[in-house]
Amino acid sequence: MKKYIRPVIKYIIIDILFDVLCTIFAAYIPVMQKELFDSLAKGMLSRIPAIIALFIILQGLSCVCVYLCMICTWKTAITFEKALKTDFICSLLKKEEKSFYAYSTSDYISIQGNDITAIDQDYLTPWIDVFRSVNMFVIYAVVIVVYVDWRIALAIILSSFLVVTGPKITGKIMSDKRMEYQNQMAAYVHCITDLLNGYKLVNIFTRKNILKVHEKSLNTTADKRYAYGKSKTISLSINDAAIRIIQIVTFICACVLLINGEISIGAGVATFSYVSSFISPLESILYDVSAIQSTDEVRKKFLHILSSGIRKDYPAPQKVEKGITFHDVDYQNGGFHIRIDKLDFEKGKKYAIIGSNGCGKTTLLKLIMQYLQPDSGTILLDEKPIYELDTSACISYIDQNEYLYHAGVHDNITIFDAYPTVGAQIWNKFWNKKQDALENADCQKMSGGEKQLIAFLRIIAKNTPIVLMDEPFSAMDAVNTEKVQEYLLQSREMKDKTVIIITHDVSEKNLAKYDMVVRADTFRVSEA
Repeated sequence: MKKYIRPVIKYIIIDILFDVLCTIFAAYIPVMQKELFDSLAKGMLSRIPAIIALFIILQGLSCVCVYLCMICTWKTAITFEKALKTDFICSLLKKEEKSFYAYSTSDYISIQGNDITAIDQDYLTPWIDVFRSVNMFVIYAVVIVVYVDWRIALAIILSSFLVVTGPKITGKIMSDKRMEYQNQMAAYVHCITDLLNGYKLVNIFTRKNILKVHEKSLNTTADKRYAYGKSKTISLSINDAAIRIIQIVTFICACVLLINGEISIGAGVATFSYVSSFISPLESILYDVSAIQSTDEVRKKFLHILSSGIRKDYPAPQKVEKGITFHDVDYQNGGFHIRIDKLDFEKGKKYAIIGSNGCGKTTLLKLIMQYLQPDSGTILLDEKPIYELDTSACISYIDQNEYLYHAGVHDNITIFDAYPTVGAQIWNKFWNKKQDALENADCQKMSGGEKQLIAFLRIIAKNTPIVLMDEPFSAMDAVNTEKVQEYLLQSREMKDKTVIIITHDVSEKNLAKYDMVVRADTFRVSEA
């Protein structure tokens, strides 16, 4: 957490400095009460106007310092949370495929929305409160010793140290219960995301059962929250009992000193004010320590996700001289097993991958893209192991359901200006609508064929020497399918590029357009 506290340390220091001033001003307010009662008892009425004026000034200065502290607190919290969320998303976008998919999207959304907020509210903020409370504790102790009585100060301090053990008793239990609740919240987010994404499946037959699934997940979440709330209530109750012990000890001490005439009435009044003032920082310390301990597991999980599975910086070739070669590649997933003894994809040639369902066509492309890793064997790019290269600059891949952002055409084609935009000549070849007219459109709401055209134009914009496509024309109309195939296989722009397309169109007319046809059925495939 030090990495994220560093950028906000200046705001924390300013916050604490203003809090020290505020506490000093507030600590002298009971002194004014003492002086008032003692002046009245001694008949020194001339001092009262000055006491009232000083009392008002101290209150005003306290208000100003409280305002400045609150401004610093907001700035600290916002900057800290922003740093956590920025680093979290950055780390996710740098992860290896396997590590990224260890959690679902809904898990990440829950962490971004719930866990990070918990770290901000129940880790950083309590730590700042602890510093504030220690300041208050020390300042009030000094003022009591100087202006009231050292024995009362000693009674309060000793009883305070005795009761600070409360959080140690309950902290671990709260941490475990909180983690269980946070994990269940992630499961609940996943549940409702899944159910809402399946909206088309809702009808008079399914609605009731779908609601039951939601209710079950919601009830489990409510139970976990109650368990966490119960542990938190126990912790707060123990803390409250500890505070009351301090009040009892101080009350008895003040009574004994008053009866013996060792302190004045004004000092007695001030004592009871200071007890209340002492209670506030002590309550904060007790609560804050419990809150900090309750975030232990949340912080460990967050930091683990941040640091694990980060993609290494491999060489990123932009040109391809020879092509891709498979040597004795084995891949197994559960009962599915595929083996490719020898397979070459040469530079500049156009390949059609055909075969029945489940024979390994998509697996082949995902192995090239490093979305999957073989159990044995090697895949080479220009005679170098592909798993020692970053191929994003030389290989593009799209499937029939390529993801489009909730954004306009330009941003989806160029990935927010990461790739060059396609020229008007290419655009007009495939669309009868002007690009400007579609710029404010939400590409997520387009038809299936339009989405596949956008994905195809994205490939053109990226302009890599190798293009992999998994049934890219499945939703396109016949006219656009013909245009896209013609561009990919026969255009001058694609002449030197290697194109590998999975297709279910096994007609002679279609397959004749390719330089080579790879029959995936010839791979050695077995299913348990």
